[in-house]
Amino acid sequence: MNDSSKNDFALKPGYLLTLMAVGTLSLPAIAQEPVNRHRVLEEVTVTARKVEESLQETPVSVAVFSQDELQQMGVSEAGDIARYTPSLEMRKQTASGDRYAIGIRGVFTGDAVLTVDPTVGIYQDGVYLARTAGSAFDIVDLERIEVLRGPQGALFGRNTIGGAINLITAKPSGEWGGTLSASLGDRDYYKYQASIDTPEVAGVSAKFSLMGTAQDGPLKSIYNGDTLGDTSAQAYRLAVRWMPNEALTADYVYSKSDRESSTAMRQIFLVRPLQTAAGGPFMQNVAAMADRGRLDRLPVPDSDPDAVNSDIDSHALTLEWSVNDALQIKSITSYRDWESYAPVTDFGSFPADGATLLDLTGKYSGTGFPGMVPAGVLVSVFDAERDSAQDQWTQEFQFTGQLLDGRLNYVAGLFYFEEHGEEFNPQYYVVPDLGGRVLGFGTSFVLAAPYFDYSNDVTSYAAYSQIGYELTSKLEVSVGLRYSVDDKETTLTNTLDGELKTVTGDDSWNNFNPSVTLAYQWNDSLNSYAKIATGYRSGGYNVRAKTEATFLDPADEETVVSYELGLKADLLDATLRLNSAIFYMDYDDRQISQFVASETGGASTNIVNAGRSTTTGLELESVWLPTDNFKMLLNYGYLKLEYDEFITTPVDPMTGLEIGSSNVDIADSAITNLYTPEHSGSIALEYQFDPWSLGQLTLRLDATYTDDMSFDSQINLVESEAHTVMNARATLAAIPAGPTGELTVAAWVTNLADEEFVEFVTDFGQLGSVTGKYSIPRTWGVDISYKF
Repeated sequence: MNDSSKNDFALKPGYLLTLMAVGTLSLPAIAQEPVNRHRVLEEVTVTARKVEESLQETPVSVAVFSQDELQQMGVSEAGDIARYTPSLEMRKQTASGDRYAIGIRGVFTGDAVLTVDPTVGIYQDGVYLARTAGSAFDIVDLERIEVLRGPQGALFGRNTIGGAINLITAKPSGEWGGTLSASLGDRDYYKYQASIDTPEVAGVSAKFSLMGTAQDGPLKSIYNGDTLGDTSAQAYRLAVRWMPNEALTADYVYSKSDRESSTAMRQIFLVRPLQTAAGGPFMQNVAAMADRGRLDRLPVPDSDPDAVNSDIDSHALTLEWSVNDALQIKSITSYRDWESYAPVTDFGSFPADGATLLDLTGKYSGTGFPGMVPAGVLVSVFDAERDSAQDQWTQEFQFTGQLLDGRLNYVAGLFYFEEHGEEFNPQYYVVPDLGGRVLGFGTSFVLAAPYFDYSNDVTSYAAYSQIGYELTSKLEVSVGLRYSVDDKETTLTNTLDGELKTVTGDDSWNNFNPSVTLAYQWNDSLNSYAKIATGYRSGGYNVRAKTEATFLDPADEETVVSYELGLKADLLDATLRLNSAIFYMDYDDRQISQFVASETGGASTNIVNAGRSTTTGLELESVWLPTDNFKMLLNYGYLKLEYDEFITTPVDPMTGLEIGSSNVDIADSAITNLYTPEHSGSIALEYQFDPWSLGQLTLRLDATYTDDMSFDSQINLVESEAHTVMNARATLAAIPAGPTGELTVAAWVTNLADEEFVEFVTDFGQLGSVTGKYSIPRTWGVDISYKF
């Protein structure tokens, strides 16, 4: 498809209205076609507007995954659902096993530094989780996941400019029961889970759950044969519910998640020709071992497979008081502490030749002082230590109710958030002697940024409300309002302007986010809506800056205005569910992180407000029961990003060096599939056999497609190419076991065809190398669980 044909789909708001109107008028005709079946699609409950509502009556683009669906998909953490959700991307970053890069509808941030706010808000049981760092945690007793697409500025507010992800865990049932499960698979995979519900006594019930898992990595070191990418995790959760009467409910939850891993799955894809020639034998050795295809053995000496750890402790107390139909009050109080340590983040180590690699840091010289690196000593192209911590405290009050005989409903709230984060991230790296200033052309030297240390303190507060009013029995209008304030103080100790400095900056940002929604109910099975929503992401300080002036000049806030039309239909006697949305987003002061590797700054990033962009998109989600035994799920997403203005410093992709002025508009040449695959989709086929005396067999086959995607706004030497991943699962459930228990046994395979695709890319610019990691190869396993 040529560029002109692609642009034909770049619909503007007027075209969106016309297209949705045509589709809306055509659906009522088929909405009542009779289908004589017993099995129908169940009603789905969501909390996308802070209260429980039917999915089909909620005028928000929401993807929902129930506990049964999550089990069929093999989901244990939030990122697993991204490939089944149109317009959602969640990818673990190159140097981390506990940090996601998350984006919805092309509103994305790939930098997990603690001072860069996410573009997608993650909530667990109503508690906002401020950082993508530490967001890859195992969730015990996950009841459902909701993905709210589009800016959620009015009700969810803080940094939900792209959308929000709601993680809802199971509450105590008040009845005795539980589940025990175990899994085994290849690469020494195992997993165990247990969950126990206690009976209600004096209004108090509890639920205790635990989980443990481990697996060897898919790669090996060429130096010692150690496996790379090993993971292990343990998670615990205690939920206690107290209901002294029907009007008052108190829920306390303590959860803990511990992860240990070897994240050394990074491979070097290529080394630029200039750096290969200028860097001498060392860089030539690096270039010789680089490969754009997936490698099974990497030049990484991984002596401690459990060295990288991530620990999370959290407490949450939710109080709900139902005064009457006109007023329900909820208080959500939480505290969360996250700590992570990685002593080594090695992007590839190679032997020195003893004559052309000068260590100016003393790390590799053998003496602790600057000197030539002895022959045979393994030197990392880029190595970093990372010691991170973040704790947060949140308090939210919500007020909901109905007035005027139910014609008016409202949600209002007050939100307070306090956060402290800190990170120590010293870096050591090899620099090709491009100018021949140290040893001459054909040599390299080792430099360091040994004092990369920063802290970040944030205080945020907001007031919000949303009022919905039924203009007629079929038409409702909702108006949302939110005012947010973010205060930040950031302190950085690092090499700035060529010398060690400690610098502190503080600033404040505020924003007003309105939204308006018109929802029309055509009949009991067909609903449509039109929505204008806004979103806001606060500005912040760039702790990877190379100069004091750059650090003290924080990025401005960014804003989005979104125009959306949606249609939700249950057709053919509730055997076909078809939900769709089309949207147009106007993105202003877009924050872009640009990687800049330099001799004095290490791995530096310029965060710039690149200007303006627009995104046009389409989302389709369908579930169909053609027979009582067969279910088909089909999802599709389309995204088209265009820059109207992109002011930055151009970079030569072949050298990695900055060229020309720092105030150039590159809108015409900027990469438009930055974390934004143009096409994505998934299909799942499930066949449920009639029950046997032994149990009930369900077979599932699914495939997910993701279009090509870039990881840099200017350079695209290596991208994630379009790929399709297939998974299969066979489940035998409801096997009688004892007087009250039943067994479930399942066999599964992920990445059935062993598809190879790049998951994440980091370009080190003028240091020469482009690195990243590939997808996890084919994996199989068996699950068995006992429910009583």
